[in-house]
Amino acid sequence: MNNPRYDLLSRVLHWVMASVIIYATIAGYVMHFVTGNPELFSFLSVLNISLATLTTPLLAIRYVWSHFRTSPPMPSSVAAGQICIAKLAHSFMYLVMFMVFSTGYLMLKEPYSLFWLTTVDNLITDPAINSFFFYLHRASCIALAFLIFLHISAALKHHFVSKNYVLKMMI
Repeated sequence: MNNPRYDLLSRVLHWVMASVIIYATIAGYVMHFVTGNPELFSFLSVLNISLATLTTPLLAIRYVWSHFRTSPPMPSSVAAGQICIAKLAHSFMYLVMFMVFSTGYLMLKEPYSLFWLTTVDNLITDPAINSFFFYLHRASCIALAFLIFLHISAALKHHFVSKNYVLKMMI
């Protein structure tokens, strides 16, 4: 077994989540620069919250599945301590992803459009509470962007520096 891989469900969930989170991170920051263009801002906003709505249950599925699936063996060059740190980092990433999604919903002051098809009511209508969750959302987005940067850096380090199959396990 030269290059063991994660199961198909784990890989699909990983790449769907990665794609949505990278899009949402970029779109979230771009929206700050296009406030003068209401059509573009609205498009990015509806797509952002709609993708987050679809991805939230996938996050729960991915988290639960991570505790039931069999993990492939790590390369012998990866120390046990490094594996423990990676597991801790992944758990922290799940927590921060949950914070990003939940605060994203709770910060909404108005109902939102789900893919321009239907309207979803907001859970909280108190502007002070919405503002509190807005600041938590921003902080958790920054934390998630940092964790994703570390995650990608670690994967690239394994591939290009350590020259092991850790990255290939998820492809």
